[in-house]
Amino acid sequence: MAGWFGLAALLGMGGQFLTPTSLYTVPALPEYIKQTKSESRASNLIRPFDLDALHGWNHSDERGGWAVPLGDGFWRLPRYNPESGREQSEFLTDHWYPVEPGQTYTQSFYLRHDGQQARLQITFFTNRGQHNPVPTYVESVGTGVYRVWGSYTAKEGDSSVRAIDLLNQGGDFTYLEIGWAQLEAGTEPGSYRPGHTGEQSSLQRAWAWGSQMLLGWLVLVGGWFWRRYVDVRWVVGFVLLGLTLHLGYALWQLQDHNLGRAWGLTPQPNLLGHTAVMMGGLLQLLGGWRIGLLGLLGAGLGVAVSGSRTAFLALLALGLFWVWSLPRGRRWVLLTLGVSMLVFWRWPEVLGRLGQLGLDSSGQSRLQFWQVAWEAFLQHPVWGIGWSHFPLFFLQNPPPDFIELPTHAHNLVLSLLAEGGITLLVAFLLLNVGVLYRLVAGRSWPVVALWVLALGLNILDYSYFYAGVFGTLWIAVGWALGHVQYRCE
Repeated sequence: MAGWFGLAALLGMGGQFLTPTSLYTVPALPEYIKQTKSESRASNLIRPFDLDALHGWNHSDERGGWAVPLGDGFWRLPRYNPESGREQSEFLTDHWYPVEPGQTYTQSFYLRHDGQQARLQITFFTNRGQHNPVPTYVESVGTGVYRVWGSYTAKEGDSSVRAIDLLNQGGDFTYLEIGWAQLEAGTEPGSYRPGHTGEQSSLQRAWAWGSQMLLGWLVLVGGWFWRRYVDVRWVVGFVLLGLTLHLGYALWQLQDHNLGRAWGLTPQPNLLGHTAVMMGGLLQLLGGWRIGLLGLLGAGLGVAVSGSRTAFLALLALGLFWVWSLPRGRRWVLLTLGVSMLVFWRWPEVLGRLGQLGLDSSGQSRLQFWQVAWEAFLQHPVWGIGWSHFPLFFLQNPPPDFIELPTHAHNLVLSLLAEGGITLLVAFLLLNVGVLYRLVAGRSWPVVALWVLALGLNILDYSYFYAGVFGTLWIAVGWALGHVQYRCE
């Protein structure tokens, strides 16, 4: 097994050294920016390409009138929505940046327009849903170019602000051109400095992939080793305890914060649902159908509080796996599940968000992610754009009227192809084929089913390498291969 892990690690790590060294090059600074005398040591929170998300907004049309890059660091925004002709009341991006209460922040940018006057007011829109318009200063820095800025002191409860964000106060312009934006700590704007693009070095990306392979190998060996010394009942007890604590904290979140979805101890709700389903599958694998019923109920609660629709579909599959594990004579449960699924299909409203499985805005955004991920693969088919660089590529190649900004491509295969090309996909397949061969040879069908469950979770999402999915899977594999080893001995 070590050979398969080693080969997957070396192939994937080697490919990361051959990806593009950089996906973004900052345009040359104009002379009027180079001559800025004010200095500041604070970093710029706005990345150079974040203005790709600039758009207009009004109450009737909401988002519309997206900015067009001009190639010189500026983006052009129409004053009127191109489709409806209505005037935009606000110009903004959908990017959020962290702030600390009590600290003063200044957002600034350079402005051009085609009129004699453009009256704009900077507003700091916070995570609490409040607009905070501030005094806005305008300074001419060259022929037809102005530097605009405003400052705001974060209040108690403010954890993030949206920038750039402007209120349209009128004028005779038909378009605005905004560029070289900056958000920094301080009471006045400093000289322009490009924000960090978020790109990682080849070494960092290679280590990120290699560490995943190392983690999988260590968990597998641990499961293999401890099977010799720990009674399975202790393992089941600890997994049940962990799942109980996890779900208990999630339920407290729902009650304490009055939320619609909980995330428990994970970074976000979908990962809670995925983790609960995988732990439910592990309990079924370790404890048989009786303990598996407890795992299935726990997974169902995790899916319910997380509101993850992908996890809900996986939960249905887990239920079928559990029914298959029942002794003969108890398959009547299949009929009960079938009737329940029929009821849910006929009256999906009883499931709330979990019953909304159609192509809503979330589903449409996934289609956009897949489209951009496929484009990234077509542009860099062999080595990819770099592990973890898909959000950066999306920002530079957004589809028209994109719905939301991604953290990943929401699909395992497309993520591997986009970020590592054919090379990373082959590395992943080598590992999977090698391990699955051992599992099938040892007739470890429950673990094969859990593997299928993990892959199914990653058709509409991307959680395979998250510890709750990745670690749980390799514990099961290690436990199963340890059993195969005993039989061979």
